[in-house]
Amino acid sequence: MKVCIVTPSLGVGGAGKAASVQSIMFTSLGYEVHIVPITNIITYKYEGKLFNLGAIKDKRNSFLDKVRRILLLRKYLLKHQFDYVIDNRMRTNATVNEIGMCKYAYRNFKVVYVSHSFSYIKDVDNNPRMKKWLINKAYKIVAVNKELSSFIKNLHPFHDVVCIENAIDIEYIKAKGEAPFVKTNPYILYCGRLEERCKNISMLIRAYAKSKVYNDGIELLILGDGLDKPKYEALVLELGISDYVIFQAFTSNPYVYMKNAICTALTSLYEGFGLVLVESLAVGTPVVAVDCRTGPSEIIQNGVNGILMKNHDEETYSEALKTMVYKNSFLQELKKQAEVSVEKFGIEQISKKWQSLLEVG
Repeated sequence: MKVCIVTPSLGVGGAGKAASVQSIMFTSLGYEVHIVPITNIITYKYEGKLFNLGAIKDKRNSFLDKVRRILLLRKYLLKHQFDYVIDNRMRTNATVNEIGMCKYAYRNFKVVYVSHSFSYIKDVDNNPRMKKWLINKAYKIVAVNKELSSFIKNLHPFHDVVCIENAIDIEYIKAKGEAPFVKTNPYILYCGRLEERCKNISMLIRAYAKSKVYNDGIELLILGDGLDKPKYEALVLELGISDYVIFQAFTSNPYVYMKNAICTALTSLYEGFGLVLVESLAVGTPVVAVDCRTGPSEIIQNGVNGILMKNHDEETYSEALKTMVYKNSFLQELKKQAEVSVEKFGIEQISKKWQSLLEVG
């Protein structure tokens, strides 16, 4: 079987990471895998043949160049006659670009569209006729959690919508988590894009300030990059906690930071799968998350492998952070359950679901 995986990147975001793991998973199933990143960011481990549209994009990116890239992708797909195209893109580009991809480049191929975020629901709500038409020839639609699957079934009632969670390479993550690490002060970790519109990191910063755990040397480590970084730096300065909040750029090995954290924090307004939560649990580190749409409630068992907040309340969240810092016996109990709680998301388990979809239908 020949599979082409299309991804926004191979180095940024949950969709790109999920695509990289798909390439490993499909290769292990014996499929011939090709992977096509739309942007030239490649840091994630992957397997298969790379057709880097992003490298072409870096050279020139006028409107005509975008058209040429769609033509090149169409030519590539026709040349290799793939059995399936797996589209992991967010599909929030300009309408003309999406028409070119969905209606021209993919024409007459079996396309599986993967929805990685609740933002897709919002996007369809803003332009329902167009967005539904774009993927009306989909072979299948895959949603990365059950709640998201339910929403998408309501949007696309005549399509076959399947829930297949993102897979993680558990052994790889554990091995990377054991890398040499030097950090003198204990810390709470945020790992991801610095984007307020979705990630709501200002809430985390304010909750951390209210908790006052910094008085006992507990830092907040914000690991990632994004356009809203100056906004967060200004907020930290305003709250008088700049000595305790550490900003660090994206790294190819976030797992060692997860492994050595007290806990991993998530305050998003919406998610898709919540991959960072699963990765943190895989290295034995509990999580504190808001029960946003969608994902966290299907990963976190409150009081078992983490703390799941029911609302975006800074005061309540600050109390949860204090619980993680000061109630060591509780933290240790969470740690005991962390790794086993995410075994169901391992490559072997998730590959069976994909195999059923692609080989059985």
